Formats: sequence, structure tokens, C-alpha cells
Amino acid sequence: MVEQKLMRIKPWVSEAVEVKKSGMEGKGVYSVRGIKKGDVIGVFGGIVMPEEEIETLKKNVPAEKLNIDHAMYIYPGFIMLHDYENGCDPLCFVNHACTPSAHIENGIILLASRDIPAGEEISWDYRKTDNIGNWTYEFDCQCGTATCTGKVQVGPQFRSKAPVSVH
Repeated sequence: MVEQKLMRIKPWVSEAVEVKKSGMEGKGVYSVRGIKKGDVIGVFGGIVMPEEEIETLKKNVPAEKLNIDHAMYIYPGFIMLHDYENGCDPLCFVNHACTPSAHIENGIILLASRDIPAGEEISWDYRKTDNIGNWTYEFDCQCGTATCTGKVQVGPQFRSKAPVSVH
């Protein structure tokens, strides 16, 4: 059996953002100056692999190092994990919100969905990206927006509730 070399994508993060304690959960990504609608906030980096290979990787990499909850689908059947050998890029800390300020295009590019003023926490709706794969997760939403659904539910059984948005 030939060992497959993992594909790594180097992240890029705008100087207009910083990571700090979140009002939603743990750490978050905040604008340090105004960001205009359509501006690129960052390009996610990490290790890209077919979804079916994650189980093999889980056997070889400790769970706390692998940090699977920071994985994201970038295309049906393909996921991107944070680079567990070199550390998570700052975009790993962008939290979910039901009414987000940003969105994902082309699987890995985080764009401002509207003008974002300095000091605001940047967010995207995880259901729009992770809902193209086979895994399932659910957690209580803490976004506090007026349209908050109370829960983030991702997986095949929830797809009728969250339309897929692959750009």
C-alpha cells in the first residue's frame, strides 16, 4: 500500500482582523478596522483529504491534536482539517451565527457579506458549508441574533432545514 501524502493549503488572513475572546464562545475573529461588503477576510488553510480517509487519520493522530471539530467541508466528499502539525490558522476561530456577517465561497474563501464595522465579531453560518457532507453534529447556538434558531444542526437528516450553498 502506498502512503498518500497529505495536501496542505497555506492560509491567508487579512490584516483587518484579529483573534480575541469571543462574546459567543471561546475565541472569535474580530475586525480591527471597517471591512467592506465583498472584501476577502481570509483564505482557509489546512490539510485537504477525502472524507473517507478521516477514520484512518483518527487512528494515527491524537484527538486533541487532530481537533476534528475545526474541520470543514470544502466540496462534497472532501474536508479540510486545520494543520494539526503546524497549528490552527486564525480563521479556525470564526464562530457560527444564524445571521452572519460573512460567507464562504469556493470552499475556502471567507468574504464579507455586508459592511463590517471595526470591533465586530465576524461569523458565518456553518450550515451553509458543512451541510454538504455525511457527518452529523448539533450544538446550541449562542449567536444571539434576532433570527437565531437556537440550535445548529448539520447532517443529512437536517438538510431540508438548511439549504446547501456551494459557490
